[in-house]
Amino acid sequence: MESNKMYTLDKDQVDQVLSIWNEKSSVYVPSGRGKDIQLLPFNEVQRTEDYINLSLPAKEMVFEQKEGLFKWTKNGECIEIEGLAHDHSKDRILFGVRACDTYGIAYTDRFYLHEYPDPNYKSRRAETTIIAVNCLKAGPHCFCTSVGTGVFSTLGHDLALTPMDSFYLVEVATPKGEALINDALSYFTEIDDGILIEKEDLMERVADSFPLKMDLTNLWDDMAKTFNADFWLDEAHACIGCTGCTNVCPTCTCFNVVEEKIDENSGRRVRYWDSCQSEHFTRNAENHNPRDAISRVRYRIYDKLKYIEERFGFKGCSGCGRCTDVCPTYISIIDIIGKMQKAAKENPEPPAIHQITKIRHEIMDREIKSQHGLFTPDVATITRVKQETPDIKRLFIRYDDPELHRTYEHKGQFFQVTVFGEGEVPLSIPFGSEQKDEVVFDFKNVGSVTDKLFQMKEGDKIGLRGPYGRAFPYETLKGRNLIFIGSGVAMAPLRTVIEPVLRNNEDFKQVYIMASALRYEKLLYKDEMKEWAKVPNFRVKYALKDPTDEVEAFSGFVNDILPDLDLDWPNTTALLCASPERIKKLARDLMDLGMKPSDILVTLETHMRCGAGKCGHCKVGSHYMCVDGPVFTYEEMMALPPEY
Repeated sequence: MESNKMYTLDKDQVDQVLSIWNEKSSVYVPSGRGKDIQLLPFNEVQRTEDYINLSLPAKEMVFEQKEGLFKWTKNGECIEIEGLAHDHSKDRILFGVRACDTYGIAYTDRFYLHEYPDPNYKSRRAETTIIAVNCLKAGPHCFCTSVGTGVFSTLGHDLALTPMDSFYLVEVATPKGEALINDALSYFTEIDDGILIEKEDLMERVADSFPLKMDLTNLWDDMAKTFNADFWLDEAHACIGCTGCTNVCPTCTCFNVVEEKIDENSGRRVRYWDSCQSEHFTRNAENHNPRDAISRVRYRIYDKLKYIEERFGFKGCSGCGRCTDVCPTYISIIDIIGKMQKAAKENPEPPAIHQITKIRHEIMDREIKSQHGLFTPDVATITRVKQETPDIKRLFIRYDDPELHRTYEHKGQFFQVTVFGEGEVPLSIPFGSEQKDEVVFDFKNVGSVTDKLFQMKEGDKIGLRGPYGRAFPYETLKGRNLIFIGSGVAMAPLRTVIEPVLRNNEDFKQVYIMASALRYEKLLYKDEMKEWAKVPNFRVKYALKDPTDEVEAFSGFVNDILPDLDLDWPNTTALLCASPERIKKLARDLMDLGMKPSDILVTLETHMRCGAGKCGHCKVGSHYMCVDGPVFTYEEMMALPPEY
């Protein structure tokens, strides 16, 4: 079916057409006064044409502010899971959506319908038709002409209506739009494309009338020069963390996931809109938060003006100006752009902090095999529990459905592990292909979910989603010297590589395993490491704060014993798992010995909530740690903004 047809519709017949459409679908129209304009049911309100924009973006109709993901019920010894379907009985038509919002819809489609497609969004989007009505005047903070997303809608709509004297020019963009025309065909008159000249003239006059105009040609270069500019402190002091700016943004997609308990034997998991401007957004277990107030405020601006476009090819800001409209302390993205441009002229050389540059994005359509969907876990049973250290346990787990078990070769990846009624936590996979019918996790008791998991015993039920993440590049390690450096539970993701290297030790040169801890009893894999040391080309080195009679150990940091290792450093690959600060110190010392940053592999674990690059909590720059990581080279790590 063609999707470029054009029609005219008399303005005084719009309500009759909406009535016809409302018989099959639920039609929503703009209603209200002043700035309080909402999309409301057509048959319940008075439609208005006198508005600049909707108070909330049309996105709220397809990406709901709060929604259930699944419900769980304990039935005897079993856990039963069921999805929570939305309750829309009819398809929906959203009428009167402005260009800034249709652009937001187009971006949200790109975000949620590719790379682990979101089933909830996909379902609602399929049942929603978007009708744009192009605006003819600007609000006080509109700047869509500067970012190139307006003034008339070009993306995200099924039909686009342009006011032309006594009629609307109606342009069809999709088969869904053409179907609406056919439902009320007697009201529409098909015309040829000659009218487009009139439309283009009108669009040019409207664009010229918009008062806010900025040249953003060199904005990315200016942003690279002003990442640490002094004005960010003033913006951070002004922000009160109300999150209003992100709530009204057409391109904000972040959400949080929480548990809601129904009773002792049932509960449900829900998600709700979340904001990168809230203090908790990047807070990890043990209250570590990599973003301070300056980082939070700056991140929103960089995400809107650079990071989103860098990753997805869409402008992250539609120029609607809502964030400036609602800010109680008058923080203006328009003013900030001006400050960046001014500061860049005063500081022509970019700072040497990081490159704000591209890292390899593994953009592809990926899906997780599950019985219930992307965000819903599969039920599994704990078969064994082993106490590794005073605060680290090992769980052996088997899917209740044996067909779900797969052999995991995913070195360095992780699962999202559910404690029903408490929540979900990402755990690294320490074992690989030798585990034929079980999934194994070593984890430390550091937060509310792991505290409950720590108390669980054989026979208890949990949920599994995964595996997720970018793995260690095992094949590229062959023929090289290897050095593994980890402490405590950080050895778990390294073990996924250590084990296959052990089984194929003839493929590698010298292999060093560097284990560090405060005390010997806090080391993970103590018995295994004694066996690893017996392999001809393996060496195990211990760095402990307190002395021990169990093994020969150096009293101090791993860094101090690196120079004494018998290694050809330029032909060595290092695999590090530690805190970012420890990684940086280790990497600097390794590079001083002759290693290249591209030969240093690291794992970066941040606040991961969804595991699939959707919730936004683990986003650093244009990268999601859960899908672009957790494994990076040190060269890639240092190209990231320092907010991990």
